[in-house]
Amino acid sequence: MERRNRDFPSGGQRCEAWLYLPDKEGPHPCVVIAHGIGAIRQVRLGAYAERFTRQGYAVLTFDYRHWGDSAGEPRFLCDISRQQADIHAAIDFAGRCPEVDPRRIALFGTSFGGGHAIVVASERADLSAVISQCAVVDCFATALRSPPRLVLQWIGAGVLDRFRALVGLSPYYIKLAGVPGENALMTKAGAEASYQAMLDGPSRWENKIAARLINSMPLYRPITRARAIAAPLLMVVCDRDEVCPPSSAAEVARLAPHGRAAHFDSGHFEIYFGALFDAATAQMLAFLDQTNDGAPGAEGPPAKSVSKPLASAGAL
Repeated sequence: MERRNRDFPSGGQRCEAWLYLPDKEGPHPCVVIAHGIGAIRQVRLGAYAERFTRQGYAVLTFDYRHWGDSAGEPRFLCDISRQQADIHAAIDFAGRCPEVDPRRIALFGTSFGGGHAIVVASERADLSAVISQCAVVDCFATALRSPPRLVLQWIGAGVLDRFRALVGLSPYYIKLAGVPGENALMTKAGAEASYQAMLDGPSRWENKIAARLINSMPLYRPITRARAIAAPLLMVVCDRDEVCPPSSAAEVARLAPHGRAAHFDSGHFEIYFGALFDAATAQMLAFLDQTNDGAPGAEGPPAKSVSKPLASAGAL
């Protein structure tokens, strides 16, 4: 596997990227990966790149604007529309790379990026496949599962940060992941430790996020775009997901014209590690091979529907 430094423009700014390539000659089918909320390339994506390149796929990972090594001020700002524009720009960039077969580009989004993947896929007819893992597909449903006291903390922080932005002050940050009771975006047990465990060495990642995102989140419902996805879609559903309702993720698979779900006995963060990671990536690769008409080396346009069944994921 070879990793090359790349960058591409989005919204007039620069997004830093890594292009992972298999050892054999290209052009290769490619998987563009969109990460979760507050995450960067160095938060576990190298592990996915290793698995995919081993099976013949190129992989493009990148930092959203305002995060990691990419441009954008203020830092640690999660803007939903900008992040989706960055994903569109990443797909377009991958299609221009000589090492990549532009007819066989798949999109893989995880967590908040899983929701973005659904929205972006609903707006494109050129993707060979879409994978959405432990996805945030209905933020309103997620908010309803949260303790009222925490919701009030979020609202207060979001309003304060919006006000500071309006008067030209620096952002009001809260922790991205914290322990129960903290004023953090994610307070489920183990969230902060899981983020730390996913870091691949030194990076620019910090455990904070501009709180203004909170005000727009309840209206973010990627599930409403599921019927418009033309490409084959695999929803990787964590049946014990304590962050995102698994029933909503499974419903996306039902609504999408070529959707299917692979269920795992996993919480939101467990799917990134160990046997669950192995099983989930195996399901993804089987799905990608099917949508690429059998193998990464196959010629011709990508299949637009999937008829061959995947093995059941079952419970681990």
